[in-house]
Amino acid sequence: MDYSIVLVKFYNNISWSCGETYESIEWNDTETPKPTKEHLEGFWVEVLKNEMRKKRNELLSETDYTALPDFPNRDMYLEYRQQLRDFPATWTEGMAFPEKPL
Repeated sequence: MDYSIVLVKFYNNISWSCGETYESIEWNDTETPKPTKEHLEGFWVEVLKNEMRKKRNELLSETDYTALPDFPNRDMYLEYRQQLRDFPATWTEGMAFPEKPL
């Protein structure tokens, strides 16, 4: 987990400095308590989900033309595209995307 990415995204208006571990985070804001490690890990999962969805959307866009009625192997691509649309519901960190048909 990269704490600095989470802190920049969700706590950009707070003064902090960060190393590689939770313990190395120096929280310089006296009004807002330092978030727990579990809280930041939850945000990390959200960051990863957003990256996954962005990549999934790119893969869908790259294959838009395959949905045309006269495209060869159209059914294979329709299945692939459906797998991509369903992917976020089953995704876990490190999971590979469905394979694109040849």
